[in-house]
Amino acid sequence: MADREEHERGLSRFLVGEWRARFRESLAPAKRRDTLRSQLPHLTHLDPRFTTPVPEQTAVELAAWLREKGAGDRCYLLSEDPDLDGRELPLDEALVAIMAGGSPHATFASCVPAQLAYFQDGDPANRYVLELPG
Repeated sequence: MADREEHERGLSRFLVGEWRARFRESLAPAKRRDTLRSQLPHLTHLDPRFTTPVPEQTAVELAAWLREKGAGDRCYLLSEDPDLDGRELPLDEALVAIMAGGSPHATFASCVPAQLAYFQDGDPANRYVLELPG
């Protein structure tokens, strides 16, 4: 699995242009990272060109869909939830923790750095697959 920095910096590619640098700059310093994590539930800067809303489905169904798109067995999490943030987990386990657990916390699951991810904000109805072409 790619390293943490590669996954985190890759997530910035799914944001609209002017927010990419801000996102990357907020990852490293602990204080700025905490601020970034606390703002994830209100993230409105996803680039619509790379965003596909996820229809109502289970974590298992979503994991299968992500694997069809190239996800491996593990993913890296950037999360408002301190118990999930910075962890690398099996894809199925991560999605269950994010979705089925009814987590009110916004979380990114990076499946392929800078190419494929999942994002759920604080409202479980706002769920997206993020995918760059190519």
